[in-house]
Amino acid sequence: MSNEPTPSRSTYGALRTVARRAPWLRRAARRFLVALIRLAGRPRKTAFDRPDHLRPELLLEQTDQLNEAAEHYFADYSDPEFILGKPFTEAENFPKRLFDLGVLFHSLRLTPHNVVLELGAGTCWLSHFLNRYGCKTVSVDVSKTAVDLGRELFERDGQTRWDLEPEFIAYDGRRIPLPDASCDKIVINDAFHHLPNPEEILREMARLLPQGGIVAMSEPGPGHAESEESLREVRETGVLENEIVLSELEEMALRAGFTEVALVPLVLDAVQEIPVSKLGKAEEAEAILDQWLRLGRGTRYIVLHKGRWLPTTQAPGRLDARIEIVGSGGSAEVPLGAPFPLRVRVTNRGDTRWLATIYERVGWTRLGVHLYRATGALPGELVDFDWLRASLPFDMEPGDEATVEVELPPIAEPGSYRLVFDLVAEGVLWFAQKDSPTAELTLEVV
Repeated sequence: MSNEPTPSRSTYGALRTVARRAPWLRRAARRFLVALIRLAGRPRKTAFDRPDHLRPELLLEQTDQLNEAAEHYFADYSDPEFILGKPFTEAENFPKRLFDLGVLFHSLRLTPHNVVLELGAGTCWLSHFLNRYGCKTVSVDVSKTAVDLGRELFERDGQTRWDLEPEFIAYDGRRIPLPDASCDKIVINDAFHHLPNPEEILREMARLLPQGGIVAMSEPGPGHAESEESLREVRETGVLENEIVLSELEEMALRAGFTEVALVPLVLDAVQEIPVSKLGKAEEAEAILDQWLRLGRGTRYIVLHKGRWLPTTQAPGRLDARIEIVGSGGSAEVPLGAPFPLRVRVTNRGDTRWLATIYERVGWTRLGVHLYRATGALPGELVDFDWLRASLPFDMEPGDEATVEVELPPIAEPGSYRLVFDLVAEGVLWFAQKDSPTAELTLEVV
């Protein structure tokens, strides 16, 4: 049996050797591959050739009729237990439903205590996931039967977080009865394509979000409206099965007040297993490229931004604090059993808003001090890791500086102590865990 490498493997090995010896060629090849991927994944700009029954002006005229059909869909459903059991009763689609939730929740930059509106909530099973996670949910649907079933779903689960005051709203399909900027995020799962008046609802969504608000939706890809399954659904139930064209959606969203519409390039059906023996070889690149070539088929994940989203200490980005102990020189002396006042200047050099005024909630940001005995060896003997918390005077944006008035508690035993100052986002992390620098003070208790 010949030991000579196959032509494909020998060619691949030769290319790797050239790439190692010529870094510029490797960079050029990478740029070419990125350009190819972007070209393959770019959504087509060609307009959908809408049949007469999907003309926007006709759908607007039928808004009330189509909303009534949605109510009948739930009211006349033959097996309420099936729709109350979603996604667990969907044996074939269960993995995909969880995948969809992961993409949506990640795209929303969710954190506990966010106020999340689910539009087209149906029986509210997605809202219930969010409630268990710790979000205040507002479940909205044109079908009163659906949201009543959703409330029943919440009531059946003994672990529902009623302290978060979940809301269930049946609306008229035009205006959502909530105040301006009252929701942090909006999620839509397989429901936007049922709306006969998408631009009107986009304006409502923009009204309900503050600057930095996000909408994430999962919707069917191209060809959905004309698929046999959709046409059958229309015939049997009268519900709308519309086509979402990204370029049209973007134009409507920008007019409504959003600043960006983005596509998340993930395709579950295109995910492939790659044998470990082939990792790093050409087959891996082929699999990745194949996934990008499938972009736009099947479910699409679409994200709408209203203004610039800024990470906060509830879901931090880059944390970088400068902490300066004013006038200390790195050491101080304090009488035994006496408190010790000092001033600490903190500067936000990262990209994350420090939330200092959301008391007792996840992400509440304060100055903290760890107390060690100074034994000559670092870090020394730990006395109290959570020795002190001091409040910041206000929410601190990137670039902000503030001075914190601190009174160190009395120490009952004489000796040398080492104080390590750091910022903490309560329930999330200490800034030092993200490589943010700390500050230290040696304290002699006499």
